[in-house]
Amino acid sequence: MINPKRRVYVYFNLHKNVFSVRQTGVPVQHFRELCLKDVRYLVGKAGRERVLREKVKNVHAGCSGYLVSSVPIPSRSVDVTYNPYKYDSFVCNDSQDKIETSDYAYLWLNKGKGKIEAIYVEKSQVRG
Repeated sequence: MINPKRRVYVYFNLHKNVFSVRQTGVPVQHFRELCLKDVRYLVGKAGRERVLREKVKNVHAGCSGYLVSSVPIPSRSVDVTYNPYKYDSFVCNDSQDKIETSDYAYLWLNKGKGKIEAIYVEKSQVRG
């Protein structure tokens, strides 16, 4: 069971073709789509270096945040990607600018691939 008051870590599970959610280091649930609040985009340096060296993928990149049921209407949003062979961080799809945080994120599956939309809202839009 996921505690909504604690951060989760979400990564795309290549074996199950879903997003896996870990809380306190343990995988607790899998989703085909989910929403996060107060998002951090994280890449483990050592894990990425191992991928580059061994050419075998491992879990070393994902999003951290609080699981929420929906996201507000964005004042701005960008599609986000990560490819360990091209980037050392998550980046915006269109500009390739590094992204470290966003107010919210919407994660979903599209044609068998994990997709991420970083969502930014004006503070006046956020309730409670």
